[in-house]
Amino acid sequence: MDLINEEIARGVDAHAPGLGPADLVFVFGSTLPDAVLPAAQVLETQLARTVVLTGGPNRRRPEHVESEEHARLLLARGITSDQMIIERESRTSVENVALARPLIEERLGPVRTVIAVVKWWQQRQLHVLAAGMPSVERIYAITWNPPARTDGRCYDRTTWALSSDRDRIEREHAYLKDLLHRGELPPLVADGHGWTPG
Repeated sequence: MDLINEEIARGVDAHAPGLGPADLVFVFGSTLPDAVLPAAQVLETQLARTVVLTGGPNRRRPEHVESEEHARLLLARGITSDQMIIERESRTSVENVALARPLIEERLGPVRTVIAVVKWWQQRQLHVLAAGMPSVERIYAITWNPPARTDGRCYDRTTWALSSDRDRIEREHAYLKDLLHRGELPPLVADGHGWTPG
């Protein structure tokens, strides 16, 4: 991978070493079922006892309510409904957090630690989580590798530049860099134990 591609990958990569007990698992909205497996694994290991599922009707498929589909998949894996907080209206990452926050605080109060389940190149969602939930002091990230939107081929941090999602990731890098530069999102530091605001 050349230096420019490595800079882009590093700039969007949500992975940070470290995983520990957390107040909850936060799953950002997605039409894809892939986020469910890491969330279920965390709940099964009891690193967290509550999962927050977000996402309303999908823009391209309005009959598909993202959080409800993820809830259905978790129920099939033996996760109980009382372990879930389901937000059903949001359309963006910012709304995922903003609309879930009152539901979380009603049940759990202000939370300090979160395990976020995100695509490997969605570091921006971690910054959005930190901005929208200022009580959070540490974010652990579990990442997954999505299939490319146009051809369905899977890719990861090392192969993204050859994927049909290359332009998408390049745009994501520029967008996140701009948001951070303008101070619209808080900076995060990977410190060997997840991410911390700073």
